[in-house]
Amino acid sequence: MVEFWEALGVMLISTLKHTLVGVPTGFAAGFGMLEVILYTAIGGVAGVFFFMYFASSAKKAYLWFLKKRGITPRKFTRTNRFIVRIKQRFGLYGLAFITPPLISVPVGAIIAATIYKNKTRAFAFLVGGVLFWSVIGSCIVGPIAKLIAGN
Repeated sequence: MVEFWEALGVMLISTLKHTLVGVPTGFAAGFGMLEVILYTAIGGVAGVFFFMYFASSAKKAYLWFLKKRGITPRKFTRTNRFIVRIKQRFGLYGLAFITPPLISVPVGAIIAATIYKNKTRAFAFLVGGVLFWSVIGSCIVGPIAKLIAGN
């Protein structure tokens, strides 16, 4: 039963911060490489699904909240410029590649949902990025975790 809760914890962490936090947490919980890949992939895909398909309503609620307070959202921020630069240079491929390790899964999914019209295609690319980084992150962190544990 304890293993179930640990696996659920790894999945929940992976929905928010996938590669840099979720993968090391899986190894810290004592899971093997295949289990870490599986749990972080499930958590990441669940995060992409949740945040991508609920992003439009969350954005509408946020804009409504700002409007009610009399606040005009800034159009040109450092983050917005970074997002536009990624979209122009790399497109959906680049966004899917940098979402799990650099920007968090919620931020990447919300950006993809608001920028790209074809949500199915954007979802597929983000899931591909999550799966890729689950495997790569586990292959990088796994041997380091074994070295630290002394096995």
